[in-house]
Amino acid sequence: MFRQVVAHRWAPGTDAVARAGFRNAMESLRTIPELVALRHGDDAAHFDGNHDYVAVLDFPDFASARRYVASDIHQAFVADHARTVVDSRVVVQHDWAVGGVSGLHHVKLPVTDVERSRDWYGRAFGFTCHLEFHEKDRLVGVALRHPVGDFALALREDPPRAAALAGFDSVCLAVGTRADLDELLVRLDDAVIQHGTPVAGRNGDAVDVPDPDGHLIRIHTLV
Repeated sequence: MFRQVVAHRWAPGTDAVARAGFRNAMESLRTIPELVALRHGDDAAHFDGNHDYVAVLDFPDFASARRYVASDIHQAFVADHARTVVDSRVVVQHDWAVGGVSGLHHVKLPVTDVERSRDWYGRAFGFTCHLEFHEKDRLVGVALRHPVGDFALALREDPPRAAALAGFDSVCLAVGTRADLDELLVRLDDAVIQHGTPVAGRNGDAVDVPDPDGHLIRIHTLV
């Protein structure tokens, strides 16, 4: 794997509209096939002198990163946004997980109703659908991706196995702190999505959220 970390500093006079346009354009880079993971965001402003914005981009290898740079989408991003709002930047690149496992590709869950579960995971946790699988014009599976965490969840129609897994916590999602967990639970309440009561877990707090098939999606804090 090849990682590129880019710290940006806004050009003098860059207003909020231009910065928002840059952020939105950064999201458009996800459509480039060679880019396998992207995380980006504003500096937390804890220290003076930091750059203003950072992006962390992962590619299968350096050759893929070079194709990404040359792609029309990236070139348009640079011409229409980066050149107009970025005054300076610092780039760090490194190889990692060479010849070894680099992460979890995806988790697959059996479900009774693919469309129902697809919509539920979107409402509950913000997953978006980027692939659909059909058999004889019938939806039998989807690939979901989380836009913030850059992790994938697949759902496949299989009612018997879905019933067998009911009540089991096959998937555990992470949030940072108890405050983040409480904020997530408020959003679940607003979406009328049932959940359990947080309990003390191992090195943090945890709560179970049953999906439409009764699979327990556990949410665990990192501290």
